[in-house]
Amino acid sequence: MKSKKDGIDETKAPLHKSIKKSRPLSDFKIAKRAAPLCLFLFRSLLLSGMFSASAGAATLKGKVSLEGNPTANPVIHMDADPVCKAFYAEEVRVPSVLVNPDRTLQNVFVYIKSGVTHTPEAPKSPVVLDQKGCMYHPHILGLQAGQPLSIVNSDSTLHNVHALAKKNAEFNLGMPIQGMKLEKTFFNPEVMMKFKCDVHPWMGAYLGVLPHQFFSVTAESGNFEISGLAPGEYVVEAWHEVYGTKSETFKVTHTDETREVNFNFSASQIADEASGVSIKTGVPKPVRKSFDDSTALNKPRKKTGWWLPESISTYSDKIDFLFYVILWITGIIFFGVQGALIWFLIRYRRRPEAKGYFTHGNARVEIIWTIIPAVILIALAFMGQKVWAEVKMTMPGAPDKIQIRIQAEQFAWNVQYPGADGKFDTPDDIRNINQLHIPVGKPVQVTLTSIETADKRAVIHSFFLPEFRLKQDVMPGMAIDVWFEAKRTGKYEIACAEFCGLGHYRMRGFLSIHSPEGFDAWLAEQAAA
Repeated sequence: MKSKKDGIDETKAPLHKSIKKSRPLSDFKIAKRAAPLCLFLFRSLLLSGMFSASAGAATLKGKVSLEGNPTANPVIHMDADPVCKAFYAEEVRVPSVLVNPDRTLQNVFVYIKSGVTHTPEAPKSPVVLDQKGCMYHPHILGLQAGQPLSIVNSDSTLHNVHALAKKNAEFNLGMPIQGMKLEKTFFNPEVMMKFKCDVHPWMGAYLGVLPHQFFSVTAESGNFEISGLAPGEYVVEAWHEVYGTKSETFKVTHTDETREVNFNFSASQIADEASGVSIKTGVPKPVRKSFDDSTALNKPRKKTGWWLPESISTYSDKIDFLFYVILWITGIIFFGVQGALIWFLIRYRRRPEAKGYFTHGNARVEIIWTIIPAVILIALAFMGQKVWAEVKMTMPGAPDKIQIRIQAEQFAWNVQYPGADGKFDTPDDIRNINQLHIPVGKPVQVTLTSIETADKRAVIHSFFLPEFRLKQDVMPGMAIDVWFEAKRTGKYEIACAEFCGLGHYRMRGFLSIHSPEGFDAWLAEQAAA
């Protein structure tokens, strides 16, 4: 082939000459000099990718088994909160011991306890702890120190997240609104940190905070897998909330190997949660049976429709009597005045033949309609003063009265009972949130205060028990005593009747009125817990 321009046969021309004809010489020299640099960069990237893929690529696998038959998990009674009870049609139990059909164990936290020399940066994405169906999901979880924890309330009822941290900052926060989220970050390693809900005492979860991400939680397969381990000697530990901990040592010699470590717990060896000391017994730890007070607590409530709620306190009938007396008096006066007004409008309506008459009043009539209301008001004042003195001015002096403290905060009722020593603010005090338990037939004296927390101010609340006809404002800086005595058992609600701020209407508590024996059993259970 010859070029028309210079007559050269390009099929026989040297290759470099052909290149020179198609590309300028300067571009060719630049490409020739850049080729070694590109090759060097390519080899570097390739080698770095090979090393990063192989470094720390060892994997630890295993399974966790259980020998023996564990006792049944305790049954959860959700009757105190109708919202929680509505989630489940069947019996619900605490998920503390979950055994798979192949005898492997769920909810075991397996982690590298020692031997990790390289600590990666904590992930920015949060780990989620959800409150759904009045249970924590997941029950066991882990994260790296510095990684955020997102706590979510997916229920349309109040939850109270209480983190019982020992090496991190403890917190106790209410979550009254569905969809509400809290975010917390823990910087100190801690295995394990317990979470509980003070509103629903059956709710519990455990969080493992580690300086690395080498951990796993066994699920329905009972297996665990931890990957990304570099060569070295490690100690791996398995933690279970009932059976304690077990540790094993293993070595990783190659970056691509897979090691296997299995753990075997025994149903007859139980760890004490407070001390961590193992308790070895011939039989599994028995689950203490609670006193069955369901007949008293589930007593049907009287249906009153749109009218006043059921009257169940010793003085509520007296308040109702005053209410009806005033209602009848004012009702008679109202209809009498309105009837007279209508009669006068008709009788003295404008007519062409009618003549107007002027009057300057009647002293006798004025004296009568002044004396009669005065007598009525004085009688009502004496009647009301008697009931007021009984309800507000006098506290019960019975030696067997129940003393309780209720501290109102934004937005929850903190309930406190004295322990066996009968004194408040001692280690044996019994505390919960939004759960008030009392016995039937015994006077109860409650001291009401409004408190502030780290991020919430002390504000006015209104403690309202409609069935007891009791409503008392709770003022910041004041301790106000109220009392009541229940005439029947059952379950009722505690409301906040204050409407001056956002959240008061969600400040919902629950009142359980036990039989005397059931209340004593409940106190004993709370003290033991």
